[in-house]
Amino acid sequence: MPAGPVSPFEPPIFRRPVLVIDDEPEMLFSLRNLLRPEFEVYTAKSGEEGMRILQEHVIHLVMTDQRMPEMTGVQLLNRIKSEHPNAMRLIFTGHADIKAVIDAINQGNVFRYVTKPWDPEVLLEALRKAGERYDHIVERNQLLGELRSYGTRCAAFKDGLLSGKLGVLNADGTVESEYLVSTGSNLIARLDQTLAAAQHEPMS
Repeated sequence: MPAGPVSPFEPPIFRRPVLVIDDEPEMLFSLRNLLRPEFEVYTAKSGEEGMRILQEHVIHLVMTDQRMPEMTGVQLLNRIKSEHPNAMRLIFTGHADIKAVIDAINQGNVFRYVTKPWDPEVLLEALRKAGERYDHIVERNQLLGELRSYGTRCAAFKDGLLSGKLGVLNADGTVESEYLVSTGSNLIARLDQTLAAAQHEPMS
């Protein structure tokens, strides 16, 4: 039995935004055709053009060639990490540049590299994995923000109780409220330290 018409209320298909940076127009054309069935593709012919696109659009994934006239791909991705830390960073490279790229990966500046000539399925899978990592980072940052907000509310509640604005606590209640606020603050600090350390670990 043939399927009925598509409901106008069905949500649109999500295509993850990816920025591809390469100084060769033929490479950009080829990659756009490969990626656009699955991704929302932006292209740039230089690092500076790529930075402008990052300022104007929310980009989840950035993929660049290592060898470009103005700056290397590693240099560009170092800058992107500083100015747009949530964007996942990938790089194309030939065997001659592999040491510099591996060093960048070990420093946490590059998520993954794809060797030239690239295999389409390998490239697509690398982008999918980078997208999963992006979602994970966004989710944990959101959780951290919610925990900070909760900690602030707990501290305000304790202050309100101790000042008498929200009622009166006995001695045991005062000790317990101070313990809960202190423990919450310590947990948030530990989570902050863990996330900060994770940002500098090599990505796999």
